[in-house]
Amino acid sequence: MIDFRYHLVSIIAIFFALATGIVLGAGPLSETIDDNLTEQTANLREENRELHEALESASEDQQYQEAFVQDVMPRLVSGQLQDQRVAVIALPGAEEEAVEQVRETLERAGAQAELVVRIDPSWTDPDSEPVLDELAAELVASGTELEAGNGFDRGAAVLASALLSQPVEGGDTGIDDPAQTVNTTVVTAYQDAGLVQLEHDASTAPTLAVAVAGPVSGEDAEDRLGRLVTLIAQMHTASNGLVVAGPSSTAEGGVLTAVRGSEATESVSTVDVADLPTGRVAVVFALTEQQRGDAGHYGLVGEIDGALPPVPEETEPEDEDGGIEDGETGDESGDGSGAGNDSTDGADSAEGAESTEGGDSAEGAEGTEDGSAQGGDE
Repeated sequence: MIDFRYHLVSIIAIFFALATGIVLGAGPLSETIDDNLTEQTANLREENRELHEALESASEDQQYQEAFVQDVMPRLVSGQLQDQRVAVIALPGAEEEAVEQVRETLERAGAQAELVVRIDPSWTDPDSEPVLDELAAELVASGTELEAGNGFDRGAAVLASALLSQPVEGGDTGIDDPAQTVNTTVVTAYQDAGLVQLEHDASTAPTLAVAVAGPVSGEDAEDRLGRLVTLIAQMHTASNGLVVAGPSSTAEGGVLTAVRGSEATESVSTVDVADLPTGRVAVVFALTEQQRGDAGHYGLVGEIDGALPPVPEETEPEDEDGGIEDGETGDESGDGSGAGNDSTDGADSAEGAESTEGGDSAEGAEGTEDGSAQGGDE
C-alpha cells in the first residue's frame, strides 16, 4: 500500500526537476537556445528574401512574355480567319472580359464576330428540361425530325441550328441564302424564356463558334457539366467547327475537362489558357484546325496535344508577272495572241506583223483587226 512518504518523495522529486530545469535554462542552456533561434530566424529570413526575389523575377518574365505576345499577336493571327463568320458563345460563369478578349482576337484574325450569345446558368437547372423540350417541339423547323433524347438534347439541337450554319457548297459567303440567316424567332423565344441572352446581334448565321467556359460548382456539378457538353456537341454538329476555350483556373474539373472526357473529345477542340495572349492565339489556330476537319486539346491542364495547334502553312504569293491570262485576246490597242505562235507584247498588230515578245520572229503571220495573228508558222 502506498503511504504518505511515497507521495512526499514524489512531490519533492517533481520540484527538484523543475528547479533544475529553471537553473539550466537560465544558465548554460540559455545561450545555446538563443543562438540556435537567432540562426534559424536568420536562415528563414534569407530564404524568404530569395523566394520573394524569385517570385518577382518570374512575375516580370511572365509580364514581358505576355506583353511580347500581345504586341506580335496581330501579325501571328492576321488573315487566319479572313471573312469567316464566328459566333462567341459565353457559357454560364464566363467572365465578360474573357469573352471580349476572345472576340477581339477573332476580329484581329479577320473574322466577323458580331454574334455573341450568353447561355444563362438556368439552362442547366433540372427544371429547365420540360421548358426546353416544349420550346424545341414548338420551334423546330417544318419537316425536321427531332432526335431521340431528353429535353436538354432537343432544346440544344434547335438553338444550335437557329444560331449556326454549315458553309454553302459552291457559294462564297452564303449571305443571300435564307438558310444562312440567324433564326430570330427561335432565339427570341429562348431569350424570353430566360435561357439565353443575346449580347451582340448578327443577321447572318456564323459557320464557326468559340464557346468561352466559366466555373461550374455545386453538388450537381457533374450533371450540369454533362448538359453543357450536350449543348457544345450540338453546336459543333450545326457548324463547321467549334472550339471550347477558358482560363486554366476553370479547366480542372470544369467544362474543358468534361469535354475532353466525353465523346466530343474526338471532334471538338479545347484551349485551357484563353486568359493569356498565347492561349487566344491558340484559339485562332484551333479554329483553322477545325475547318480542316481535325481536333486537338491545348494548354497546360491534363492530357493535352501541345501548347499550340499546328500553324497553317503560308501560301506562296502569286507571281504578279504571271504572263497573259488564259482566254485574253488582243484588241485594237494591240494586246493579242498568235495562234500557234508566241504572244505579242503590247505591239499594235497589223497585216504582216512579224515581231513577237523576246525577239522571236513569226514568219507569214497575218494580223487581224482585233490583234490576233492566225495561221502563222514559226
